Amino acid sequence: MLVAMTRTDAARRSLRVARPDGAEIAVEVIGEPAHPVVLLVAGGESSMDWWRPEFCDLIATRGFRVLRYDQRGMGETTLGPPGTRRDGLPVAVDDALAVLDAAGASDAHWVGFSAGGWVAQLVALDHPDRLRALTLVSTSPTMFEADADLPGATDRMRATWASPLPEPDWSDPEAVIQHHVDVDRDYAGVEFDEAHDRAIWADTVRRSPGMHRDEGGPEVIEEAPRWRERLGGIRVPTTVVHGTADPVFPIGNGEALARDIRGSRLVTIPGGGHELPPAAWPAVVDAITGTP
Repeated sequence: MLVAMTRTDAARRSLRVARPDGAEIAVEVIGEPAHPVVLLVAGGESSMDWWRPEFCDLIATRGFRVLRYDQRGMGETTLGPPGTRRDGLPVAVDDALAVLDAAGASDAHWVGFSAGGWVAQLVALDHPDRLRALTLVSTSPTMFEADADLPGATDRMRATWASPLPEPDWSDPEAVIQHHVDVDRDYAGVEFDEAHDRAIWADTVRRSPGMHRDEGGPEVIEEAPRWRERLGGIRVPTTVVHGTADPVFPIGNGEALARDIRGSRLVTIPGGGHELPPAAWPAVVDAITGTP
């Protein structure tokens, strides 16, 4: 499973994790080996750069070892050779568990954002021995089923999806960065932290200039069964963090998730959207590290 390991300094190291279908996952480990692990699982099509180094350091300085990694086809994580490429929620679950294994950790505090929150929920249900706590950020208790009690995406968000921006010149790094910043602008809440978002994409494009455009897509998409009715079985300490202006999963999704998971705590980010800008970091870091 573990292909190579390169130590960058005393507190950071990089891992390459080989998957059975030929994909390789790029991982960064931040913090001391003896510390308990926080595993950061970003949303779909996100690089590890989405979790900013400064955010990871805030967690690490409170006595944790932080793992962040590139999703398939992002950053330095590859999709694998043609004919073997897989994707879907079950694949994402297996990838996250493989990252934990490669770091030599039996369990972790799982932090899932958006689709990463779905991954974390399924791990909590199907692999409860691999979790010690759970923080679910800007996510929902289902994928995209239209449950009657869950508000759907806002009209603004639906209009954005119906009329996507034209693709950039993928050979022009600055054009690619600007394209992603323009896309992300519609996912923001009351305010859009453009400098923060641009830094994410500048690092992602720098580490993966071609953005895997020459690899094509997965040949197999694995579907996950519905899990909402099982959420009452989650027994680890759980915090749900949700922006009050999230256009993808409006706040009612976070409220429902907090109701479905017994004993969980809901933390709201006033004016927050489908994002994790520095303004939201104190509340999220406190949720992760257990600070009141």
